[in-house]
Amino acid sequence: MLEMKKKIIGLVGMAAMLFALGQPAYADMAAKNIILMISDGQGFNTVKATDYYTGTKAVYESFAVKGAMNTSSAGAFNGYVGKPYDPAKMWSDFSYQKSGATDSSSAATAMYSGAKIYDSQMNKTTTGADLTTFFEKVADQGKATGAVSTVNFDHATPAAVVAKTTNRNDYATITSQMINSKLDVIMGAGHPLYNNNGQSVAANYGIVGNQANWDAITSGANGRTFIESKSQFDALANGTMNVDKVFGVAQVRDTLQDSRTGAPASATNTNVPDLATMTKAALNVLDNDADGFAVMIEGGAIDWANHANNLGRAINEEIDFNNAVQAVVDYLNAGTNGNDWSNTLLIVTADHECGGLWGPTSGAFNQVVDNGVGNLPGAAYNSGSHTNALVPFYAEGADADLFLAYLTGSDPNMASMYGIDTAFNWYIDNTDIFKVMDAANAAPVPIPASILLLAPGFAGLLVFRRKQVTVK
Repeated sequence: MLEMKKKIIGLVGMAAMLFALGQPAYADMAAKNIILMISDGQGFNTVKATDYYTGTKAVYESFAVKGAMNTSSAGAFNGYVGKPYDPAKMWSDFSYQKSGATDSSSAATAMYSGAKIYDSQMNKTTTGADLTTFFEKVADQGKATGAVSTVNFDHATPAAVVAKTTNRNDYATITSQMINSKLDVIMGAGHPLYNNNGQSVAANYGIVGNQANWDAITSGANGRTFIESKSQFDALANGTMNVDKVFGVAQVRDTLQDSRTGAPASATNTNVPDLATMTKAALNVLDNDADGFAVMIEGGAIDWANHANNLGRAINEEIDFNNAVQAVVDYLNAGTNGNDWSNTLLIVTADHECGGLWGPTSGAFNQVVDNGVGNLPGAAYNSGSHTNALVPFYAEGADADLFLAYLTGSDPNMASMYGIDTAFNWYIDNTDIFKVMDAANAAPVPIPASILLLAPGFAGLLVFRRKQVTVK
């Protein structure tokens, strides 16, 4: 407590000095590397349910900066009009959370390009113009870029890293755009010669649009080495394989694990890598670029499991995602290839909540119940689709404190309703992810003194450290 008080006093004192001098404060030097990790479909209760099941907290729950995030989109073309999160309506009407929710493609666009667009589209403004993503921007600056996912690589969240389309299901166009992009790393499921159980089957090229796209991928188009076997992913992860660029499609169709047949605890697909392995493999390719890198890494099937109201599978997928975040933390703690917390920004968040997961009493706000390690917690789904509830975000490393400048609102009921840290009572907008990444990529980055003067008001809401630390 004493240490926190000292930090707050120091911050307020600095703000007062800057106000007197009429000068802005500057954040740390530009982040050489930016890693954005997305747990698709994760909500606060997904995090809590997984914590209860494992008996441990995910590593990102101890990050220096944490808060909530609004996920609203522009709405649907010729459909509903998107509106930002309303705290008063959220807690006065249980059904409010189930109306007007974003989809993954528009949510990804907001985070990657900083614009609110129509659902089911990628990087197209509401007037039809193309948007340039953060990843395309840094690629043009000479940095390496990548997209990694546990679902098919051309699905909404990984595809939107570069793709531009009015139809998120146009896999032919999306895959072609990804092939011809500057991405150095593309990894995911989506193999047309395997089923969801990882079994070899007759070719079905629909998942990549057409055979021509698949032939281009497997022949190494655009200089990417094609890999598909678990042993190849393992070799790239442990450093026994070295390539300049890679297109990795695991030998499974829709998802690495979630779409396999059987009960949640049934035998897993053994012929595919997990997300932590893919993450290590991606980093081993990306960090060859001396200029730095930017990568999006997605645990994509948390959303699929929540759509199916399958809590066991959702927890399995969230554990896989958490392990991938731990792999990144370990990579940075070790200062691998010169990359550490002083030059790398790590952001962990969700694109939207899915399933309306709350405690065991359905149709009401009640907290998830801890039933002990290894037991499914007491919880109930209240939707089979996305909701507009706020989602968590966490940040650590270079320029993580830039999120201070993008506070857009507060919900004083968040912490008490979910039973979580009061840091989550304040929230940013999903477009602010782009703004922070873009600002962190440039140096110096001004934080207006007017923002710093707000520090006393947010002191109890924000877990904030300027000093870089080792995350365990």
